[in-house]
Amino acid sequence: MKLVHWIYPELPAQALLSQLAPQDLLLLRQDGCYSLLLDWPQLPCRSLVLATDLKARGLNVKAAWQSIEDSVWVELAAQASQVVLWPK
Repeated sequence: MKLVHWIYPELPAQALLSQLAPQDLLLLRQDGCYSLLLDWPQLPCRSLVLATDLKARGLNVKAAWQSIEDSVWVELAAQASQVVLWPK
């Protein structure tokens, strides 16, 4: 399982989505949370957003996304076979 961090809301998501497999995780962090305001196509994997970043930006989680706490994020990063900061 790959854990992919998305922090750049201005980047097009299509290239990222084509690289994700069903067992992967997509995590919106920092300003990436603003991507919740976009219309996403069908997501190919479990999609998460960091609760502290949501709260800091006054945003609410959408139905297709799951809000997680920092401790869960750390645990998922430790379990992942690869942690990727997209597009870096």
